[in-house]
Amino acid sequence: MYLKSIDIVGYKSFAVKTHLDFGPGITGIVGPNGCGKSNIMECVRWCLGEMSWKSLRADSMIEVIFSGTEKRPPLSMTEVTLTFDNSSSQLPTQFSEVTVTRRIYRSGESAYFLNRTQCRLRDIRDMFLDTGVGGDGYAIIDQGGVDFVLRAKPEERRALFEEAAGVAKYKAKREEALRKLERVEADMARLMDSVSLIDEQVKKLDSEARKAKLYKKYQEELVGLEAAKTLGEITACETQLADLAAKAGPVQERLDSKRAAVGGEEAEVARLELERASAQAQFGEVGAKIAGVKAEIGKLDERCRASAEAIAVVDQRFAQCSDELAAARERLLGMDPQIAQAGAEVDRVRLALEAAQQELAGWQGQADACAAAQGEAQRELEARRGEALAAAEAALAASREVSSRESDLGREFAHVSAVLRGLQKDMESEERSRREYETLKSEADGHSARTSEAQARVAAAQSELAGLRDKQKAISDCILRVHSDLSGSKARAESLEAQGGQNPYWVGAQAVLNAGIEGVVGSVRSLIQVEESWRPYVEDLLGERLFAVVCEHSAAARAGVEFLQAAGAGRARFLVLSTLPPAAGERSYPEEAKPLLRHMQYDPRHENAVRFLFSECYALDKVLFGDHWVCGGAQPGAGVQLSLSDLEDLRASVRALESQSAEQAAASALCLEELAAAESKLHEALGALSAQTTREQSLRQQLLEKEEAWSLGRQNVQMGTEFATGIIRQGSLIKEELQSLRARQLEAQAREKACRQTEAEASAKAQCAKDAWVEKRSSQQVFQARIEGLDREMSIHANSYERLAESKKHLENIVAQRGAELEDLSRRRQEAVAVQDQSRQHIQCQQAELSGQENAAAAAGERLLGLDKALGERRESLLGLKADFEAAQQEFHDLEMRTRDHQTRQDMLRTQLWDQWQLTLEEAKAKHGAVTLDLEKLETLRKRLSNMGPINQAAPEEYEALAQRQSFLNAQISDLTQAKDDLKAAIQKINATTREHFRQTFTDTREHFRRLYGVLFEGGEADLVMTDPDNILDTGIDIVAQPPGKRLQSISLLSGGEKTMTAIALLFAFFMVRPSPFCMLDEADAALDDANVERFVSMLKEFGSRTQFLIISHNKRTMEAADVIYGVTMEEKGVSQIVSIEFQKRAGTHAPTNAQSRVEPQPAAVELSAVSAVTSPAEEKAGEVGLPLSLVSEIADARGTDAGGGFEAPPQRVDPAAAADESPAQG
Repeated sequence: MYLKSIDIVGYKSFAVKTHLDFGPGITGIVGPNGCGKSNIMECVRWCLGEMSWKSLRADSMIEVIFSGTEKRPPLSMTEVTLTFDNSSSQLPTQFSEVTVTRRIYRSGESAYFLNRTQCRLRDIRDMFLDTGVGGDGYAIIDQGGVDFVLRAKPEERRALFEEAAGVAKYKAKREEALRKLERVEADMARLMDSVSLIDEQVKKLDSEARKAKLYKKYQEELVGLEAAKTLGEITACETQLADLAAKAGPVQERLDSKRAAVGGEEAEVARLELERASAQAQFGEVGAKIAGVKAEIGKLDERCRASAEAIAVVDQRFAQCSDELAAARERLLGMDPQIAQAGAEVDRVRLALEAAQQELAGWQGQADACAAAQGEAQRELEARRGEALAAAEAALAASREVSSRESDLGREFAHVSAVLRGLQKDMESEERSRREYETLKSEADGHSARTSEAQARVAAAQSELAGLRDKQKAISDCILRVHSDLSGSKARAESLEAQGGQNPYWVGAQAVLNAGIEGVVGSVRSLIQVEESWRPYVEDLLGERLFAVVCEHSAAARAGVEFLQAAGAGRARFLVLSTLPPAAGERSYPEEAKPLLRHMQYDPRHENAVRFLFSECYALDKVLFGDHWVCGGAQPGAGVQLSLSDLEDLRASVRALESQSAEQAAASALCLEELAAAESKLHEALGALSAQTTREQSLRQQLLEKEEAWSLGRQNVQMGTEFATGIIRQGSLIKEELQSLRARQLEAQAREKACRQTEAEASAKAQCAKDAWVEKRSSQQVFQARIEGLDREMSIHANSYERLAESKKHLENIVAQRGAELEDLSRRRQEAVAVQDQSRQHIQCQQAELSGQENAAAAAGERLLGLDKALGERRESLLGLKADFEAAQQEFHDLEMRTRDHQTRQDMLRTQLWDQWQLTLEEAKAKHGAVTLDLEKLETLRKRLSNMGPINQAAPEEYEALAQRQSFLNAQISDLTQAKDDLKAAIQKINATTREHFRQTFTDTREHFRRLYGVLFEGGEADLVMTDPDNILDTGIDIVAQPPGKRLQSISLLSGGEKTMTAIALLFAFFMVRPSPFCMLDEADAALDDANVERFVSMLKEFGSRTQFLIISHNKRTMEAADVIYGVTMEEKGVSQIVSIEFQKRAGTHAPTNAQSRVEPQPAAVELSAVSAVTSPAEEKAGEVGLPLSLVSEIADARGTDAGGGFEAPPQRVDPAAAADESPAQG
């Protein structure tokens, strides 16, 4: 089994989807700080169920989602998928490939998937139990994790051993069984409480059920009597209803006759009212017609007046329009001459403008020709000027070159002279060096013997000093232990004093004991010495009475109380010895009881007090019994009162430790004096050796220098000879070259002079062309100004002509409008005269019709008065008839109300029968009709039922149900008891299996750890120790390590590198006991030097065939061991990207074939057949293959330092496109 691939989407800095493939062997992950390397390891832990956001370097679980950059928005979710190759069936599933996915959204929702099927977190954790990959496993070691293995508490370190032992699943089953056992015990306690409660309820319900049955009997008798009484009342109601029906018949007949008379009279009144309404309507119609005729006459009068006014307005407007028409015609006659004059001016200016434009065009052509000639002359001038400049520069360059070579020739001649003089001096110096070398060589040989004698004296002094230092180290270790114990005792004493300061009885007792009062013996605690395991029982027994002050007589107790009152120093309890009863003889105890007196020591003088306090106390099964009380419960701990009362012993221990510390300090001072003398002796010997060695080294150094000087002199003579010869030959060459340069200088100067002459001629020609162009341009500007003036004059005359034409058009429109308006006014006046005549004729006709309508209105009024009189008489007769009808109606209504009351009473009694006893009238008559009504018995039953009080009608049913419940709960208790026994048996079996596996794993790991520690440190000792060997299930694991040549008391004193190597030894010991399918190490080699890194890499290679390693590192030697390297870059700030490099090893060694990296989008990946060194061309081409320059340099430096690393040579860079075509499956 191994980790096959990782897919990351949105985890921290991995904003885009990233796919990483892994194979067996070692995979390295490299990159600069802060690029996101550790995020790869963290996402694996997170996907496998890590729930501590602090372990993931986050403040909440939501912070693992990509939070965005300046260019990218934040993502709403993150997802990590791990794919495992399970062909070895190490995971408990039938699939050969297992995919684990974890997903979380910003809303807080999360999901887990196994092979793309949603599951629980527990399912994932159960699958990876005992593989080393779990939450407490040793397969994933993050930054600081190596150091944590050593810093962890023994109990925390135990989790690693449990994972290696494969007991994690047993531990989970044991915890689950314990939880079930707790639930079973809780259920049993709850059921026992329920059963005891039900027993009491059954007793209570028994009496309530008997009472309910008696109540039911009385109730049935009462129902019969009540029903008989109700039936009698119903019969009485039926009799009264029959009498009322007989009385209602005559009253109904009289009421019908009165109703008919009233109806006839009301019909006559209605007929008269209809006739009066018709007359009233006729009278109204005549009045309306009269009003209409009058209104029409008023309208006609108004129309006549309006027509007269309209005629006057039309006459006035007609006169005004006639005047305006005459004025407009007169203005039109004078407009034509003005328009003709304006047109003539426009034509004249247009002709002048056209002539001026033609003449301007002629001058424009001449100016353009002059401009072209000027441009040509200017270009020729520039060309000649350039040629002259080039010739001048060539002449100047030739002059400079001649001067330079002349200077070179002079320097060469001077150099030859100097070299020849130096050569003579070198030959003389070489001879002197030879003679001095021979003299110093003979002197140095004499000093070697004296140096050997000084070294022997130093070795003797060092041996003496080493012995004294060992002695001083032993004394110092003892002083450290004493100081440590002293500091702990002082701290404990101060802590106890601080605790006691909160207790007024302890403060008071201390004050009395320190006051020196006569008759005070001490505290109760000072009377006894208790075994450690029995101290909690003494606290349970006495409590704060341990602080009580023991006095010989009552006077001492009173003196202590007065002292506390005067000093205000707390309170105190006093035990007066003189008032205690005499000690009784040895009492008898139950079998297996443990008397408290047998586990303490005391002064025989105080036996009476001790027996008074403890003679009745004994322990049985961790329960303390006294004469009137029992004390027990959970496992007792160390008591505060007893600890406070031990303060005097602690103070005595502090004084003893201080005395021991002083003795050791004196011994240390004496040893230091001896050590100083030995060091002084050694210093003198070392000084002599140093002086002798210095003199010898000085002579040897001088000898080497003279030898080098002699050799250098010979070389200088040879080189000087060769150099002088070369300089002479070089001077001859320079002289020949100088003659050639002088000839070229003369030619360049002649060419410069000719170019200057040609430049002057071209300049004169260009000036003539410029003057001609200026003259033509001036004439052109004069004509241009004249044309602009004509344009302005043309615009003025054209505007004048247009204004006059517009004014004429406007006057013509006015003449036409006024003529049409006069015609319309004439027509309107004729119409108004016609309307006025017609209205006068209509007024005469309406006045005649008004006279006839007034006569018709008088006749209709007389008829209406007659009808009003007849209608009044009929209404008075109708009022009398209605009074008689209402009296008869009231009598009949009274009879109906009495009948309705009796019917309501009858219905109420029927309802009462149903509501109270669920009986219909027929059922009541059939069931209780024969019952004789006994009112006295009825009242008696009512009183009996009332005196019985509240009745639980459901008591019999509840009693039966509760009895069944009681039987059911007893059966449940029996089942739970059996389940409890089964769980205890299962827990015992699990504990036995766990102990066996853990003990075996610990033994194997211990042996491997000790062996690997010696291999990694090339010596030294190390061991693993159980903190509680008798309790295998909960014992912690301590680590003991002593590197070669060191005697350390604690692993915390190890250096950083030593701690790392110790943790690595333990990690690989786990792998030897239970290999993990894969292991991830994050910068585990950060604290190692080169030598330790070599050992670490060797260990990786050794275990690489059995375990897949994923290593995050900055160390080049560690990178060199990797088969595949993934580079993590951050080309875009805040977004991590992946680059992979696979190294093909020589034949016969393992090489992964599926290392790939797919990042969307990502830089192009490249396969390298070998990397042995980084050269400048490689750095220049790094960008072509998509690799960051720093990453290529770091990898290549690591590979190029070892020529025998098993890689092909020479290095070869593969083109990315060709590599993609040849090996499409490789990244």
